[in-house]
Amino acid sequence: SSGTHRALAGGSEIGSAFSPFTNDLPWVDATMGLWMTFHIVVTLAVYILFPKISTAIPSSLAGIIVCTVLEHAFVRQIGFETNTVEDLASVKGEFPVPIWFDDQWELPPLSGSVFVEVLPTAITAAAIGLLESLLTLEIIDELTNTKGSSNWEAFGQGLGQFLSGVFGGMGGCTTIGQSLMNIHNGGYTRLSSTAAGLFMLCILLAAYPLINLIPVASLAGVMFVVTYYTIEWSSFKVVLGTFLPKSIREKYSLQTKVNRADVVVMLIVVAMTLVFDLAIGVACGVVVACLVYSWDAGTRMSLQRAVTLDGDAVVYTVSGPVFFGSIKPLIDLFPDVQDDPKKVIILFENAEIYDWSGMVALKKLHERFENAGATSVKFEKLSMESHRMIMKGENLWEEMNVYEHKEIEEDPGVTSHLHTEDRHA
Repeated sequence: SSGTHRALAGGSEIGSAFSPFTNDLPWVDATMGLWMTFHIVVTLAVYILFPKISTAIPSSLAGIIVCTVLEHAFVRQIGFETNTVEDLASVKGEFPVPIWFDDQWELPPLSGSVFVEVLPTAITAAAIGLLESLLTLEIIDELTNTKGSSNWEAFGQGLGQFLSGVFGGMGGCTTIGQSLMNIHNGGYTRLSSTAAGLFMLCILLAAYPLINLIPVASLAGVMFVVTYYTIEWSSFKVVLGTFLPKSIREKYSLQTKVNRADVVVMLIVVAMTLVFDLAIGVACGVVVACLVYSWDAGTRMSLQRAVTLDGDAVVYTVSGPVFFGSIKPLIDLFPDVQDDPKKVIILFENAEIYDWSGMVALKKLHERFENAGATSVKFEKLSMESHRMIMKGENLWEEMNVYEHKEIEEDPGVTSHLHTEDRHA
């Protein structure tokens, strides 16, 4: 907090809780905060109203110009002020030269210890940059009804990062704010991004005195516009409908419920991104989503049991994904095999084997039926992918009879509509 104002003194402890979002910078006082709010409101008003007057320049730029004039011609003339770009960090720069020819840089020795030291930061920066760029590409594709190339986007970003390092710059990525402002102001082509880069160079080398005069609050107003167009507002209704009880949803016709686990994953990603960064947020979301999927998939196993008319054979039809998360439910679905006929056929036409654990489950079933006195145990109608996976390690399953879907014919003696039982995990 600013410290001298009693109104904010009591909130200093609360303010410290927001240090991850403020980078430990001091909070502005109440007076400056009100004037900054004024600038934000003016920027939003100009953004909305200016297109009705003229479309010669982007309305967001018009808002920034109006607020800059107000800051220096009105606010500061009556004894107040707000932070400008120069107060936080001047944008003055110099024409870049390769770091090998720049005396201000002292390159570390190329060694294994240096590589190990910078590797975690490099991976994190690359992950964040790539994720944000691809997310921005997806949003732009939706807004423009086009299809961008994620491969070229990643290649271009990698090349840009390399060249940035060569000239002593700091790596970056696609900026969703600039991209959305481009789109909403008619910048649909590659020329818009090229022009943005050239104008940025001009600003750093020559026009920086003007940019340093811009009040930061006007830029915050532009970011409010960006946020408005970025957020999928209907998602709030989805979150609300997901967590409300059924009676309330029906009372207010709020039929927007989705799987609660999906909403929890989304909220985890948002929270972790705010506290840490995008890479950690996405990583946590992927881990939680994988765990949720494994749990749900393990409960989707079902088993149908049918006995031939002569009682000579029993046919089991397995449905669902067979992997490490569904092994126990699958094994538990099989009844007491001691009373089964001696000929056993297990069909996998509605199932898919995904991993080593799934193959081991087949072996366990084979052993269970053999120990119960079965004279023939066959696994039939496996998909091509499942059969190929098993055949790669056929020496491990040489005592088992495993058949691909196309290698067998329908058994006319099996009548699944008689003596049939259904079991579900």
